[in-house]
Amino acid sequence: MHLYYRSHPRRRRRADRYVLNLQRQPMIATPDNVTLHGDGLDHPESVCIGADGVLYAGGEAGQIYRIDADGQREFASTGGFILGLTCDGAGAIIACDCAQNALFRITPGGSVARWCDRVGERPLVNPNHGVFTADGRFLFSNSGDYWSAEGDGFIGCVHPDSSTDVFHAGPLRFPNGLAIDPDGRWLYIAQSTAANIVRVPLDRPDGSTEIAFDLPAGTIPDGICCAADGSLVIGCYKPDAVLLGHPDGSSAPIVEDPTGELISRPTNVALHDGRLYIANLGGWHLASIPTDLTPGTIHRPVTNSEISDHENR
Repeated sequence: MHLYYRSHPRRRRRADRYVLNLQRQPMIATPDNVTLHGDGLDHPESVCIGADGVLYAGGEAGQIYRIDADGQREFASTGGFILGLTCDGAGAIIACDCAQNALFRITPGGSVARWCDRVGERPLVNPNHGVFTADGRFLFSNSGDYWSAEGDGFIGCVHPDSSTDVFHAGPLRFPNGLAIDPDGRWLYIAQSTAANIVRVPLDRPDGSTEIAFDLPAGTIPDGICCAADGSLVIGCYKPDAVLLGHPDGSSAPIVEDPTGELISRPTNVALHDGRLYIANLGGWHLASIPTDLTPGTIHRPVTNSEISDHENR
């Protein structure tokens, strides 16, 4: 078990007095300014927040966790390895399972169904993270081979009528977290092995990519989310930090954890009700810090329960 959990089995500190001022130096994570959520989560890569404010996380054995004021519980499992989670408008969750190379749909009651495992004739390889558009499409990153020098990842699409196709054929270098800007013009894509964030126009599938944020060498961006002011929150698997990308293309740390105790291999990130939530693939918990950032528009259409193999475009 991780040293922090042996030493502090139920550390829960509210940190509202440490509200993040983005003009100051980055926050250094301590037990006084980081709140932990969940105990013994199985290395959660993902965090998503339902319309009712409930936290959801996934585990590396397929677990789907619900965390609320009454505690936490595992209410479903895909049996694989959960990466990104996305909540729809009916309380269902779309889960990216990289072990089974498929997307799964989990109902609020815990029923699990395979939702998508290919687009057209292309089977999924490391589906990673998804986001809904204003018109009800579900865009998701298919990361491909992490070690591919040129990249073989693409962005897939599940349409409201359950048909599927490729939104952007790439090649992309291990596309990971996705986010849509508040104006609905751009899809932002974290390229983990290129140390950058690119963007493509939402209204032009397979449009040209442009680099939005070039990150320092050695940085591995993972999960991203947009704030209402147009800035981009970037969870970095390496270093143990979360960055803020500004509209002018610059970026700077929001919070850093030099020892990786509280924020450990941060991956997906989410904004809700004055807090920034952070998944920790290297740990057993979610973390949050207070922030003055507010979330951008989050679309939650109601998804169909099944996708037929014959409905691929």
